[in-house]
Amino acid sequence: MKIAVYSPNWVGDAAQALPFIHELKSQNPEAKIIIVCKDWVESVFLHNPCIDDIVSLSANDVKGVINTISTGISLRKKKIDYFYTLTDSFRSSVIMWLSNAIYRVGYNTQKRAKLLTVSVPFPSTRLHRTNKYLNLIGKEKTQFGQKYIYLKKSEIDWAESLMRKRNINSPIAILPFSVADSRTFPKDKVKEWLSRSSDQYVVFGSKGDISSAKKIIEQNKGVSVHSFCGDFSLRQSIALISLCRYAIATDSGLGHISSILGVPTISFFGAGVSDITKPIGANSILLNKNVSCSPCNKNICYNYENPLLCIHEITKSDVNYAIKSLHLDS
Repeated sequence: MKIAVYSPNWVGDAAQALPFIHELKSQNPEAKIIIVCKDWVESVFLHNPCIDDIVSLSANDVKGVINTISTGISLRKKKIDYFYTLTDSFRSSVIMWLSNAIYRVGYNTQKRAKLLTVSVPFPSTRLHRTNKYLNLIGKEKTQFGQKYIYLKKSEIDWAESLMRKRNINSPIAILPFSVADSRTFPKDKVKEWLSRSSDQYVVFGSKGDISSAKKIIEQNKGVSVHSFCGDFSLRQSIALISLCRYAIATDSGLGHISSILGVPTISFFGAGVSDITKPIGANSILLNKNVSCSPCNKNICYNYENPLLCIHEITKSDVNYAIKSLHLDS
């Protein structure tokens, strides 16, 4: 039997889909599990023993009607028996329908029920995103302490070698950036949180974050801060983050990655709904001041008098308390 899973499109959501994939394999140990995903989240699934095949789609593969149809038809050669979609998009259901999968399972959102053979009612109560995915296969929730992201020894060796070459030893990961401005750390707060620290820090981010990372370094003279922004692929960044003592993270894809890797993660929330998207790693702690304007509407901060109040309210004392709570101060 072949079971395909249409992955969520964001790195954080893809990471939170891993318990679903592991449970699916547990329920169907003899089945071949195929992941259909955007190429920018493929790194989340590589070398996972629960996954037998990955179909990586570029942005163009699902752009427009013709490319979407072509992508769906191309999946017919996989001879899929069951096809689950973890996104709520209409496009994913069209691709599933065109794939000729025998059973097509997903939530009945965006008027796509006719394209599904099993149309699951959308949950009437608020569920964490991971549990929302698990609900599709009749699993209410699961323990999140197990291993979900797998790195090869060669990947770890490469990361260790690079750290040595840059004279970085047991650093703390700073994951301050998000595609949403309302979730990105204000630079003055990073300066407050890192002030007078003798630790080494590494800032992770994309090419678009290079200039912001440089400003963080400039504002923290006297503190050992390095930037890996734009230097490495997502997969390489995952390997590097795995070597960090702990991570200070905004609500972002890399924040979820660090948590799932088992790296102790201090996660800052305010713009998002933590009940739905908080990190699932067993060794994580949430900092959320629950200010009156939180959460944001569509990731836009409408608090014009006190922009990003939810983040500004988090003090160095809060960070220090979180560090002690995770026993990271020894």
